[in-house]
Amino acid sequence: MILKDRSICVARLGNLAVSMTRIDDNAFALSLEDVNDGTQFSGRAFNIMRSKEEDIIPIVEELFRKMQAIYDQEVFDKRERVWKMYAMDWLENQGISFDDYIDSRMASLPNDEGIHWKSLEEYIASDYLILASTISIIGKYAQSDEEKKELTDFAAKDIVELRQHHSLAAMQEKFAQHDAELNNRKRFAFGVEIEAESRDEAREILKKLIGEKSDGVIIRG
Repeated sequence: MILKDRSICVARLGNLAVSMTRIDDNAFALSLEDVNDGTQFSGRAFNIMRSKEEDIIPIVEELFRKMQAIYDQEVFDKRERVWKMYAMDWLENQGISFDDYIDSRMASLPNDEGIHWKSLEEYIASDYLILASTISIIGKYAQSDEEKKELTDFAAKDIVELRQHHSLAAMQEKFAQHDAELNNRKRFAFGVEIEAESRDEAREILKKLIGEKSDGVIIRG
């Protein structure tokens, strides 16, 4: 009866949720979406009479994995945005322009200046976990009030979680692993022609052809 009145949240992580929705008396759907903006990342419909438990469980597990992957990427992207602000502040404090730093990035700067890439890493890693310092950096470099609020809210929650559940060494190891995965990942492009009456119809046909396992697939056009 509850499913007739509203969707049921099966699991939630941040703004992401796996939900069960009634289609009609004979079918329901499981979907992964962003509850804030309504973006749907993946979904699957099931016929109640024809679908068995062993058919549904793998789909649920796949939705959970995809939810975790998207959430982890979103968290990393927001951390990276704040860390870039720290990088800008560090360069400013060292009296180095961004262009000059890029020019000297692959070479060692004079030792008597005491400036090295490692000092920037240490600066970010230590200060990021100090909430007051991070909020100050965000306030200084945010491009708008919306960005300031978004990153401040994120950092407040993220820093508490990092302090509770992760050591600094574990956090740095996770970032290094993430970078290694991105560096090893390759992209390939293929041309596909689809007959349809409109671009939107063609996109929908292509999505159906790709199927549920569409991680890493980007449809342009």
